[in-house]
Amino acid sequence: MMDTFSPPITASSRIDLHIHTSLSDGRYDPGDVLRRCAIGGLDLVALTDHDMTSCLQPGVHEIEGRSLRLLAGAEVSGTHQGVEYHLLVYFPGTVPKAFRTFCEARCRHRAQRYESMRLATALPHLQPAHDAAKQGECALTRLHLAQDLVRRGHVSSLQEAFDRYLGSHLENVPLVDLTYIEAIKIARTHGGLTSWAHPKLAEVQQHILEFKEAGLQGIEAVRPGLRASQQRSLRRLARKHGLFVTGGSDWHGWHPGPIGAFSVQPQQVSSFLEAVSNV
Repeated sequence: MMDTFSPPITASSRIDLHIHTSLSDGRYDPGDVLRRCAIGGLDLVALTDHDMTSCLQPGVHEIEGRSLRLLAGAEVSGTHQGVEYHLLVYFPGTVPKAFRTFCEARCRHRAQRYESMRLATALPHLQPAHDAAKQGECALTRLHLAQDLVRRGHVSSLQEAFDRYLGSHLENVPLVDLTYIEAIKIARTHGGLTSWAHPKLAEVQQHILEFKEAGLQGIEAVRPGLRASQQRSLRRLARKHGLFVTGGSDWHGWHPGPIGAFSVQPQQVSSFLEAVSNV
């Protein structure tokens, strides 16, 4: 089914299905990210900001002399048994208005959560949640608060900020008020294709049956830093349970290395490409 894409996906195409922009905790705005994707030699990409859909039109974009295909997407947060998990949601075409409304509500919740964390630090001069975030127009994350902690001189590094104030295990970091199972069901209700973002092997082994029952369709099994043995194990689990495989860099732009330095081969995510083509 890969040849149903326009431009067609070939064996040599380069893919990245997990990319962030400044709409959440990425460094660059969506248009700049798409330009960097073209310069980086990518052919099919998805912008997957936290609880936020892209403002860019999905489909083919002619940039820097290249035809670049953009899939609409988002990375939705939810909790299960006290642990936060992330769900990649993809739309082959335009994102339904109802899902955009859902994301706006999630971003407003993020602004409230940010304020709760900011106040819990009891540190002076930290920047409050801005109006755009309160109105659901962008997604605030713990990284934004960590960056402000560094900027104000309260900590010397982002790592220290997370260790002292923003680790998910700390009391001043509220749990997301949406369950992961609810996130899966809502995404499926609105026609999204769902994939478990950067899961640990042990977590997949533990929860794959209940998440699949809720409507999970895929596992992100191709990503930087994942050992070949772990990738093989995740692939076996995906095949066993009838799930497709997705892959991406989870690129934010803050660390060295251009977008496109890591890419996914079409044969690695062929089952996902078939699913997208059949929607």
